[in-house]
Amino acid sequence: MNILFLCTSNLNRSKTAEKHFATKEPHIHFRSAGLSKKECKRNGTILCTEEMLVWADLIYVMEAEHIRRIEEYTGTKYRDKILNLDIPDVYQYFDHELIEQLEARRKEMQFEELFARIETPTSHVSALRLFQVSGKELAKTFKPNGIYNEQNDTDAPNIHPTNSSLTQDKPDKESQ
Repeated sequence: MNILFLCTSNLNRSKTAEKHFATKEPHIHFRSAGLSKKECKRNGTILCTEEMLVWADLIYVMEAEHIRRIEEYTGTKYRDKILNLDIPDVYQYFDHELIEQLEARRKEMQFEELFARIETPTSHVSALRLFQVSGKELAKTFKPNGIYNEQNDTDAPNIHPTNSSLTQDKPDKESQ
């Protein structure tokens, strides 16, 4: 599974989240980036690209403003991958309180993220990776409306993951 953490400048919150969870969950791939070209350039940090959004199975942002910034450049095509952790920009890198906030938010959202992601068409690949099953096996046990399916293998619908690719390059805008 690929998880991307985003904040404004990739200086404190998202970078802390990436390093903290990479240590705790080495079987998951984590990355982080900032969403402000101006702040990332000023701080010498990583600016988010659309390639990163495509790479990620889940995208955690720190504020609702971050969702707006992503949608400003890419529309709504990544919306179903995004979860807002709602962590304000008041912490320094690896602050103990920031780690506590990240842990609390992660625990609150684990089950919601699991089942919400299965119900969306673009997250089918994530569900297959998460459960390490084939599309046919997943279809046997789950329907998008949340009802468990008792069909046998021969009756299961053939589900194919969507093929995500970049459709356009848009320049990053600096924060106002």
